[in-house]
Formats: sequence, structure tokens, C-alpha cells
Amino acid sequence: MGWINYVLVAAIAAAAMGGIYSLVKHAKGQGDCCGGGGNIVDSCEKKTLEGPALGRYILHVEGMHCDNCRRTVERRLDKFDGAVCRVDLNRKTATVTYDRPVDPEQLRLAVTMMDYQVTGIDREEV
Repeated sequence: MGWINYVLVAAIAAAAMGGIYSLVKHAKGQGDCCGGGGNIVDSCEKKTLEGPALGRYILHVEGMHCDNCRRTVERRLDKFDGAVCRVDLNRKTATVTYDRPVDPEQLRLAVTMMDYQVTGIDREEV
């Protein structure tokens, strides 16, 4: 086996180790999954309710792994009139607080259309 073969084997081994490292970070929720980057500062102004909160829906969501996932879900659910969303990645929840009626099935549909899975929705009165 010539020196070229050793160089090729070393390059392949280094690439494999980098891939494994990335995979482990992604599995821990620390990676740059979904194209978002793990350490991006959220510079967007947070939406607030116009009136007093009437209640909240807590959507249990599978498939959110990183800040980009969080921002994507929050931005989509913030588009509902009278609703504000905050995602908790550790609890795998999206909490939608509302100041006017919001259809929870429309919230579910919006999340599932982004390829996340809603496993349940709880309602809380405020």
C-alpha cells in the first residue's frame, strides 16, 4: 500500500470522525440542525398580545431540536391573530397564549405542515 493510500484512509477517517461528532451534537440538541445554527442570537422583536390573555394552548411537539426549530414554530404560530407563541425545547412544547378565540386544530395543522408532530394539546384558562 503506497503513501497515497495512507493519505486517503486518513482523510476518510477524519471525515468520519467529524460526521460522528456532528451527529452526537445534533442528538443532544446542540448542533446546527435544520440549517439554523446553534448560537444565533434572536434579534427579532417578540410579538405581544393587544388585549388581556383569555387562555393558552400548550401543544406537545415532537421534532424540534434547535433554536432554528424554535424560531420557525414561534414565527408561524405568531401569525395567528390574537396569539403569541413561546417554544420550550426542553419540554418539547409550544405555548400559545391568546386574547381572542383561536382554533386549536388550526394550530395543530400549522405545526404539522412544517413537518413536526403534535402529540397533544392542553388548554389552560388564564
